Amino acid sequence: MASLSQSQLQLIARAAKQLLPRVPLNASWKKLYQLWQIGEPDGAEKYLYLTHKDYALLRKMAQVDSGLDILALDFDVPRQQMAQHSANEKYANISPDADYVLIKLAPNITQSLVSKSVADNVLDVLTALDNALRLKVDTAVTLCQQLKISQLIVVENLDSFDNLFAYSFTPELQPIIDNCMVLYRGSHDYSPAGRKRFLHLIAALKLDVIAFTDLDPAGLMIANTLENCHSMIVPKLVLDAPNELLALKQVNSVSDFNKQHKQLTYLDNIMSQSTHNTVAHTSQWLTLTQWVGRNHVSIKQQHMLANALRLDRINIDY
Repeated sequence: MASLSQSQLQLIARAAKQLLPRVPLNASWKKLYQLWQIGEPDGAEKYLYLTHKDYALLRKMAQVDSGLDILALDFDVPRQQMAQHSANEKYANISPDADYVLIKLAPNITQSLVSKSVADNVLDVLTALDNALRLKVDTAVTLCQQLKISQLIVVENLDSFDNLFAYSFTPELQPIIDNCMVLYRGSHDYSPAGRKRFLHLIAALKLDVIAFTDLDPAGLMIANTLENCHSMIVPKLVLDAPNELLALKQVNSVSDFNKQHKQLTYLDNIMSQSTHNTVAHTSQWLTLTQWVGRNHVSIKQQHMLANALRLDRINIDY
């Protein structure tokens, strides 16, 4: 097992790339000097002097110890990839969970896959049209490109992810649902880290990222903080007849709303910042946010399905 830490390798790399004639003989460099006796400390032990030959030797010793070349360090890889080069796979910044996402494809897309035999590496997993796929992040990105995905729905809760196509949508939203990729936001067995990395990587593809969350402060915060997300799915009643929505039995949970102090503070800060923005007077999203706070609203995705609430989407702007 490699004895050098990631920070020690980075320390050597920075000095070696610049061929610094001397480095401060701090605790980190003292440990390296005690380990290999490379370089020459000054009399006061304030600096460690290094020559070109010393750096060549440091590079060789670091590679023997870690398996990595200090002049070509790359820690932003999955552990499996790091294991091909180093005895210490934990040098990798991308943990196993952060290298996977849970997705599913709309029936229209899966039917097209079966008929056109696109993405053969995925077809062998698609034994049913409604299957969810746990894919490596890079594979999911490639799939987006292969299928020319234009809309991505990010779903907060796992059971709502599983049942997304059973919800009721407006005629305007239904075509998007019928041709989208669905991404689980992540929690518990499915790390949110994979979702974050996936959203970051697909930014260049300019997908239309849409959030589908609970209608409460936490859900609004999730939608507003997802990378490149500019709209969210909400019950149409909240736009057309909000009082009718609250009048439905066993839909709203005030007690759950009362547990979301941090999320409500986050939204309050956004609303206070938006007072100087002229969009604030016409923004549906800000109007919705104010309504949620004023009426202590917490309507879960599961209740939207149980009550067959028709869903629409609004832009996130303020």
